Amino acid sequence: MLSYLQSGLMVIAAMLLSAVTVAVLNRIWPISRRKLVNDVTGWQLGILGTTYGVILGFMLFTVWNDFRAAEVNANMEASSLLTVTRIGAQLPSPERETIQALGVKYAETTIHQDWPAMEMQEDSSASAKVAGDMWRVLVQLRSDGDASTRVDHLTNALKDLSERRNLREQEFQERLPKILWMLLVVGAGVTVGSACLLGNDSAWLHYCQVLALTFVVAVALAAIADLARPFEGAVSVTPIAFERALSMMQ
Repeated sequence: MLSYLQSGLMVIAAMLLSAVTVAVLNRIWPISRRKLVNDVTGWQLGILGTTYGVILGFMLFTVWNDFRAAEVNANMEASSLLTVTRIGAQLPSPERETIQALGVKYAETTIHQDWPAMEMQEDSSASAKVAGDMWRVLVQLRSDGDASTRVDHLTNALKDLSERRNLREQEFQERLPKILWMLLVVGAGVTVGSACLLGNDSAWLHYCQVLALTFVVAVALAAIADLARPFEGAVSVTPIAFERALSMMQ
């Protein structure tokens, strides 16, 4: 969803905002007075930081697992496509040539149409139409009375290919619920804001502590935002598996 430049600017903006917050607090609420509430604010910040850290870590772990699942599914879809073309090579002519041509077309449309559309947050049914053409070839084979083992294997391979493609589309459309984003963003503001409230005799040390906390939280949020959409942004699932499959089919 975000490029590396956008993510970096977001992190820098968050750090600048936290530094300005500390500077404003130091001006309107002297450090000597804020130190009086450190005993209360300190342990509250510890509990708050621990709770938010657990939430942040869990969300990062979840979106990373979803990202890896999308990557594995894309590889499995490309593998299913190769299986379809290899089984199709055993069919009689002209179905053999048709299945092989459709296999190449499926890989090309996935690489050059599906993936660019997903990167732009748009739906694409290009590969689904090609898969539909493959199913029509299979139906024609069955209507001609061909009930060989090859046809049964092709049916299973096409079924697996369609399931993998549908799963890819579902992974593309899924989004983190807004309530979770609200929890992450508000939790980040409250956690960093509480750190800003602490009083410290060394102003520069306080700045360093707040900036370090802000950096970690902002980078984690940027990573979650990017990984939550596996086909978009700087870190994304690429169609390299289909590129390999295409080179093998050609």
